[in-house]
Amino acid sequence: MNEDLTSFQVFDRSAEILKVIAHPVRLAIIELLHKKGKSSVTDIYQILDIEQSVVSYHLKNLRMVNVVISQRKGTKIYYSIESKGVINILQNILSLGKE
Repeated sequence: MNEDLTSFQVFDRSAEILKVIAHPVRLAIIELLHKKGKSSVTDIYQILDIEQSVVSYHLKNLRMVNVVISQRKGTKIYYSIESKGVINILQNILSLGKE
């Protein structure tokens, strides 16, 4: 393979991340975490007005591809954006959606 070309391993990983974030609830969670910073599941489901179990499910998927990370403080778990590059993706996707 030409040294100037990206390896298919990188394409596979990138496609997996795009598949995971390509959901309206996940995009909303990413935007919320970007704007509000570290937030608990309770914060997220109350702000987005969706079921707690739905938020937990989507956070699990975002954690699997390292888009978000979790940190326990006492009895609460707080989530934040791990991959700063995903913010650029979010902004580009949202601008496409507004066209």
